[in-house]
Amino acid sequence: MTQKYRIKIIVTSSGERLPMLLGCDGFPIFEPTVFSLSEVRARNRASNTIDSYLRSIMVFLLFIDLRNINLEERLNAGQLLSLGEIEDLVGICRLPVENIHSLLDEVQVEPKKKNSSVVSLEKLRMSSPNNNVLRINSGSAATRLRNIRDYLRWVCLARISKHGVDASLRLSLESSVQYTSNAIDARLPSGAYNHSRVDQREGLEPEVVSQILKVINPQSPDNPWTDEHSKFRNELIILWLLNFGLRRGELLNIRISDLDFRESTAAVVRRADDLSDPRTNQPKVKTRGREIPFTPGLLDMTNAYIMNHRSVIRGARKHDFLFVASDSGFPLSIPSLNKIFTVLKKKFPDVANQLFPHILRHTWNDNFSEKMDKNRVGEEEEKKNRSYMMGWSETSGTAATYTRRHIRKKSQAASLELQKSLLEKYDYK
Repeated sequence: MTQKYRIKIIVTSSGERLPMLLGCDGFPIFEPTVFSLSEVRARNRASNTIDSYLRSIMVFLLFIDLRNINLEERLNAGQLLSLGEIEDLVGICRLPVENIHSLLDEVQVEPKKKNSSVVSLEKLRMSSPNNNVLRINSGSAATRLRNIRDYLRWVCLARISKHGVDASLRLSLESSVQYTSNAIDARLPSGAYNHSRVDQREGLEPEVVSQILKVINPQSPDNPWTDEHSKFRNELIILWLLNFGLRRGELLNIRISDLDFRESTAAVVRRADDLSDPRTNQPKVKTRGREIPFTPGLLDMTNAYIMNHRSVIRGARKHDFLFVASDSGFPLSIPSLNKIFTVLKKKFPDVANQLFPHILRHTWNDNFSEKMDKNRVGEEEEKKNRSYMMGWSETSGTAATYTRRHIRKKSQAASLELQKSLLEKYDYK
């Protein structure tokens, strides 16, 4: 598969991680670069936001390549996209980017048999939910479309603002960008599109957690990792995620110097654009900084990992990030963390679609809700406690995302109690 476009992250002298969209020649593509710098970065948006915009623009560039659309010619004529093209763009935005690259490869291999617009119409009719084509989730597809809409607005406004643009072209471009924006907005995937209960994330069931903990025990014959460091590190990672409900970026940002063994606490610290972090794609702490407490058992396991396993990995002494790669001692990267869960998915195929790092944040919240109910903690106090431990503002509505299972179970229990009382009241057996 040929990668016509790719994202590269460069590290500036200040430590800033700056994503760039490169063409097949390896150079930054001019207009997306100007857009990302002047419209996204200039507004102090995070590098992850810039990356999101550029990946969306990459999807758009692949789309116009598939459809043989010359955007420059369209702009010179005061046009953007037709309704049919917008429909196909919506379909493209629901595909994994690897699939889009593959479609472009097919078009380029057999250009004489069918032109790209015909291929697009035949292969990219994604509107029907009965189609078995692999799709990304509707939220991600909607983000792509909104980002593309913003980019097209900027492209048109940049053209309109050029000196010497005549009034008729100006009006045509204004009309075209308004039409295209409205058409995209009207076709944003809704929450109902392909929105199964799996999309409504809930934590893992206790039985599943128990099975996972048995398998990842370093002494277990079913442990999927072979080297000693990986076994102990991966067990500790799962336990940290399960016990603290951390995000990936928070976990991978933890340094040994953040651990206070005397006070049994760990500090979650925001370190944006950290020059001392050798990872080009620096994991980010998105939430507020905070201190999290350790139980003696987990504290001892963490200390044992540092003293007995991390210490023998060559390269690990060059930095103090807690979790390191088994081969190089380099700070563990996000793809490497994801790979741990990819391995677990193979061990637990029945729940493979639920196994990813963030699911343990949901699991933590389920367990926290149960503990608060058991201790009869009031709603406001519970919200404050949860918000602190998760790094949220107390006024944030984020908690609702993570309490879905608990609310569902309480509602179902209340419904069953109501049914039982009604049946007894009216003498039904």
